[in-house]
Amino acid sequence: MANLENEFILIAGSISKKTEKASIDLAHDLTRAVTKSVLAAQGGLVVYLAGCPTNESGDALTFDWTVAYEAEKLLASYAPCCQLKIVTSQLAMREKMTLEQRTLIRRLSAENFAEVIYIDDDLVTGGNIGDEQVNVATAMIALGGGKGVSDRAHKMRKRKLPVLPFDLQLGGLSDDGEGALGLRTNFFKEPLTMFPFTGEQVKGRLDSMSLQEPLYGLDKLANLSVELFQDEIEARNAARSPDLLVITAIAIELAAAKKVFGVGADVSARYSANGVQYWPITIQRGDGPLSCAIASLGNAGNVNAAAITTLLLSELKPKKVLMMGIAAGLREKMSLGEVIMSERVVHYEGAAALSGGVLAPRPEMQRPGLSTQQDLNTYFATASLPDRLQEYAEKFGFAMPEESTAGKVATNLGVSPATIASGELLIRDPELFKSFRNLHDKVCVAEMEAYGVFDSCEKHKVPVLVIRGISDYGDKSKDNTFHKVASEAAAIVTLDYATHGWSRRQAY
Repeated sequence: MANLENEFILIAGSISKKTEKASIDLAHDLTRAVTKSVLAAQGGLVVYLAGCPTNESGDALTFDWTVAYEAEKLLASYAPCCQLKIVTSQLAMREKMTLEQRTLIRRLSAENFAEVIYIDDDLVTGGNIGDEQVNVATAMIALGGGKGVSDRAHKMRKRKLPVLPFDLQLGGLSDDGEGALGLRTNFFKEPLTMFPFTGEQVKGRLDSMSLQEPLYGLDKLANLSVELFQDEIEARNAARSPDLLVITAIAIELAAAKKVFGVGADVSARYSANGVQYWPITIQRGDGPLSCAIASLGNAGNVNAAAITTLLLSELKPKKVLMMGIAAGLREKMSLGEVIMSERVVHYEGAAALSGGVLAPRPEMQRPGLSTQQDLNTYFATASLPDRLQEYAEKFGFAMPEESTAGKVATNLGVSPATIASGELLIRDPELFKSFRNLHDKVCVAEMEAYGVFDSCEKHKVPVLVIRGISDYGDKSKDNTFHKVASEAAAIVTLDYATHGWSRRQAY
């Protein structure tokens, strides 16, 4: 199902007083169908409410009140979240509306179904009204109209936002221009000025979406319009630098990330300029959508991790990075299936070769930047964290095994901060693992990519955090079940942190 959360559609247009009733009714029926489809897709609509011009038969010649009345009926079934943005003025409320209309606006606002945006009475002009509408709209449908519709479309196009014109011959209230019909003609000439990312594809669909010579019913046509907007939004998000890059190393980690982040098996990878695969997605957050890319290093090891991360940072230019996957945990400190977040990463292989074959350890150490440390503190201090993780576990069908022959199993899906030892060794020696605590006494996790990712991000001044699920104890005991369990546990925590913990601050 289409999703237009945090998107707002402006249905701009008007109808000539000379237009036949059948065409007027068709235009209003389409407006109602679009309103229904947009709200069902969790999107919103933008209207200007003042007087409602009519012809001699009492037919409305604009679409704003049609949207408002239809939205009022439908929104009763939705949770209040301001899916209607109403532009108006106190003057219009006093002098151009009925008591019923004023009451409707106040009720929608009071119940948090609508946000009311007031224009100063002495600034109510067609241009200012259009500016206010375009400032909050993210897409536009054009129906009939004249210069006013063309002006709003021009303003939308300057912001590189999509404009979908329909071909119904309605004329315009002022009969002062071609309106939607002129926009439609221009669409076939310059489709990318109307849909900057998917214009060519939309151009191929436009003839089949005719109202003048209909091929589809109105509900189908409305749903197709919503899908075109969603495709454009997704293409725009995929083309821009992602807010967040999620990096995995091996196949089982990538599979877990794609499952939890909702990347279907049939979704093809995109490729960076140097051929690195990634999958763009959008995460819905309370403060707006978060563009994200999921990528895989292809192989284990810090050298490879640093090289591929550098390519991804240089080409995709993400604002932040989360590395997720599996790791070994120290038996005395960790449980299988437990998830950790990096409070620091110790590169344990740095050393000086002294005389007599003596190696003097000289470990390098990385810590998340200040903004990330603060985000972590806030995240761990949130009382709702355990309940959210449990909800995610149920949503994704994640269940922690009750026991394992390899050792202690976590009782539920949980996360805590930890110090990671990172190097090129696949740890299967518990004594070697314990020796890392001589380098830093808080080391309790060992893996092979974190330092490479951290080092690359530090050089590019991109905030980074590593999230690991414990899959084994770094010794001869082994339970292959926990490769999948730990990968999915880490993926769930990564999604939760991206949604609820990661702040949009750009400080390193």
